[in-house]
Amino acid sequence: MEYDGGEPLRFEVLGLLRVVRGDREVDLGAAKQRAVLAVLLLARNTPVSRDQIIEAVWVDSVPSSAVNLVQTYVAGLRRALEPSRARRAPAELLTSVGDGYRLRVDPAAVDLDLFERAVAASTRARGSGDLVGATRHLDDALALWRGEPLGGVAGLFAEVERGRLIERRLAVLEERAELMLLIGRGAELVASLGSLVGEHPLRERGYGLLMRALCQAGRQAEALGVYREARRVLIEELGVEPGPDLRRLHQSVLAGENPEPEPPTRPITLPAAVVEPQLPTTPAQLPRAPVSLIGRDLLVDRLDGLLGEHPGGGLVLVVTGPAGVGKTALALHWAHRAREAFPDGQFYVDLHGYDPNQEPLGAGEVLNRFLRTLGVPSADIPVTVEERSAMFRTLVADRRMFVMLDNARGSTELLPLLPGSPSCVMVTSRRRLVGLVAHAEARLVELDMLDQDAAVAVLERVAGRAGTEPAALRRLAVLCDGLPLALRIAAARLAVSPTLRAAELVAELDDEHGRLAALGLEDEDSTVRAALDASRRALSPLPARLLALLGLHPGPDVTPYVVAAMARVRVSEAQRALDALTAANLLSVGEAGRYGAHDLVRVYTRTLAAELTTAQAHDATQLMLDFYLHCADLADGLLPTGRGSVRVAPVHVPAEVPRLTGSADALAWLDAEQINLIAAAELAGEGGDRAWLVHAWQLPYTLSRFFFLRTDRSTWLRTTEAALRAATALGDPEARFVMLFNLGVALAQFHRTDEALARHREALEVARSSGDTNAQARALTTVADMLRNLGRMDEAEACYREALDVSRAVGSRWAEANAHHNLGFLYLRTRRFADARKWLSAAVEMYREVGEQCGESMCHTDLATVYQESGELAEAVESARTALSVASAASSPYHQALAHDRLAEVFDHQRRPGALSHWQRALALFTELNAPEADQVRARLARTRAGAPNPS
Repeated sequence: MEYDGGEPLRFEVLGLLRVVRGDREVDLGAAKQRAVLAVLLLARNTPVSRDQIIEAVWVDSVPSSAVNLVQTYVAGLRRALEPSRARRAPAELLTSVGDGYRLRVDPAAVDLDLFERAVAASTRARGSGDLVGATRHLDDALALWRGEPLGGVAGLFAEVERGRLIERRLAVLEERAELMLLIGRGAELVASLGSLVGEHPLRERGYGLLMRALCQAGRQAEALGVYREARRVLIEELGVEPGPDLRRLHQSVLAGENPEPEPPTRPITLPAAVVEPQLPTTPAQLPRAPVSLIGRDLLVDRLDGLLGEHPGGGLVLVVTGPAGVGKTALALHWAHRAREAFPDGQFYVDLHGYDPNQEPLGAGEVLNRFLRTLGVPSADIPVTVEERSAMFRTLVADRRMFVMLDNARGSTELLPLLPGSPSCVMVTSRRRLVGLVAHAEARLVELDMLDQDAAVAVLERVAGRAGTEPAALRRLAVLCDGLPLALRIAAARLAVSPTLRAAELVAELDDEHGRLAALGLEDEDSTVRAALDASRRALSPLPARLLALLGLHPGPDVTPYVVAAMARVRVSEAQRALDALTAANLLSVGEAGRYGAHDLVRVYTRTLAAELTTAQAHDATQLMLDFYLHCADLADGLLPTGRGSVRVAPVHVPAEVPRLTGSADALAWLDAEQINLIAAAELAGEGGDRAWLVHAWQLPYTLSRFFFLRTDRSTWLRTTEAALRAATALGDPEARFVMLFNLGVALAQFHRTDEALARHREALEVARSSGDTNAQARALTTVADMLRNLGRMDEAEACYREALDVSRAVGSRWAEANAHHNLGFLYLRTRRFADARKWLSAAVEMYREVGEQCGESMCHTDLATVYQESGELAEAVESARTALSVASAASSPYHQALAHDRLAEVFDHQRRPGALSHWQRALALFTELNAPEADQVRARLARTRAGAPNPS
């Protein structure tokens, strides 16, 4: 953008915060005014409320004049940025929007946007096989950094954003190192990677990159020294061993193998380091080990001894004890300690046997997860538990694996999950699981309460009160009955309240313990309830209220955003309240700021929720459902594939939502929230409120394209069937059409073509009955798809042409593009290549016009097939590369994999080098997605390696 006589403005955050006009730096004024600019600049082109600015700039020390000060700073920034603007003329750059402001900035004028654009270009170049070009793009991106980001801006907001930006730069530095290694320039990296590891000693990837660089430089002995240092640091600082990737690299160097392929002598089309493993990945699913484990040394020694007694494997361990006694903590501590004995990987699953918010997982679902992890395509996973169990045992028969089954309720559902020798299974349960002992010769490891010395040690460590009030701490250990969960909750109370004496907490718990005992509560829960109630009374009002609202939430974890919506508070307030609950040991924080709770705490929150009035519970649940529906609709709208015209309009639109700026953000948010979204849909369908039936079908609707892109076909089918039931109960023709249509698409993914055709025909009848011609066009196309798949080509062609006529009549460009594409594909299938080229080329232009990137990419892939079959091989390569470029821009791994597969086919047909690399990349992507196409690519790779030609 140009202002002030046409001179361009340049905004810089990757170093000292600066604005430059031409070749002169703009005076940004006082420190607080610079901070206001930082807030507006990082939210560029989107409105920022005054409240958000005030919170970011002053945090908890907000002056009474904050609103006036913000207005003053904005006025000062306007003068600085637009000095030639007349006094009363409207601002062009920094405009007022509602109760806030928006900074209008051209992305080409912000160094951060230029950085991200260069990184995206590198990703596209790497995807197309240009590793040298990809490296150059990252060099350009990193050259934009001038020092510590947001330099000269103070405050918590700036510190948080600074940390995020620094982390982003580190990731790009590591990616550049990876590229340099792949093109054989590792020796140049040794010094810079050594500095990087020294500055960030807890990043495992940095150690691995440095080891590989040293090996390329012929310095294997030093590479082994790097591993020893990495292991020492990780054990001392985090209490964990190096991860599987670093351990495999270490073994490779020890064995004298080159951990990298030989540097290529010709241009690379794709990283030669991508190889087809025996398994698509080595499972490493264990959650992080607890930071400390006090008072369990004898049990750890016993577990070591049991493993030593079973050198050939086949060991089944049952860790049992009352709720809150630390079963999972012990199991995870030992699992990490023993994982070197199981080099083929570790499985972990929480069976939710005692989770009040979730039904226990059955053996069938657990086996489905295990088989998908092992690379079995969804369509090939058997239906019955017995068949799944047999397949699981077959796949892991000769592998040493560790399987942890957490929170089991009974023995029966566990037997199909046992892999047999030489693997090890560890189960945690509140029950002794006698059936497992009888049928699988399981060995029991029983946990009791901590003895008094260990209990006091826990209190001293967590509370930070070592050597103070010894008598009171011993009495507190007695009141907590040595139960680790109760001890940690009580200790957290002391940790967050430095002025609270241990003797005062003892007096409080003494009284509470007696009162609860009089109520006749179960012994295993009484100490926990005492600690929970005492901790809740010590909370400020909002965190205390949130505990009850959390009992209404149906999913396993929450974010500050959904909590803010349920409580009708700002996200910043919800964040502070959740942090207060975490400090009180009532919640734990996981990845990406997600908060969860121990199952006993969940029971407690549900008890509190039951004490809310009906109106309070209904209002909070409505707000929660509206939040998820609104955000899921926002994310769905950013996905790189077309969707219908369903109007999603929740009653309450949340005031603050996560920032989603593109398809990558949307996919990441849906990945993180999908369990909560499905749970919310299920709650809406069973909640008894007719209005919530809208949520029960629209939430699965907003997830349907996500499940398609992630090739999660089983979940897609299950949620769509539930949504159709809700739509039918609601009696809404549009809802019924949409869910019949989506169910037909989902069924087709399982090759249940006759059922899919029946559902699509039902959808067509609903559309005709309601007079919705746009819906008719879409249904006619999918009916034709099913007829084509059944080999009824003439009927399919007539149906496509009817869909084309209808879509033109109603002006639906997307439906017209889809009909063109599918008709072109039909002509491809029937080898009418000239017709196929004509219709597919028209579809490409229409998809581009409506912004349908996934359709455009797939169309280019189909065009590449047409050109290949017609002998126009140069055009085939160009179309396949275009398909890959568009799929990369759309952030769709599935369509990238299709394009890689097509490129490989064309190269193989030409006997050109590069086919193997593209098939390897396609296999890696399809396998990561658990897509059925992985098996086809695997077969092509096998034929290529055997020297046999691949069929066209």
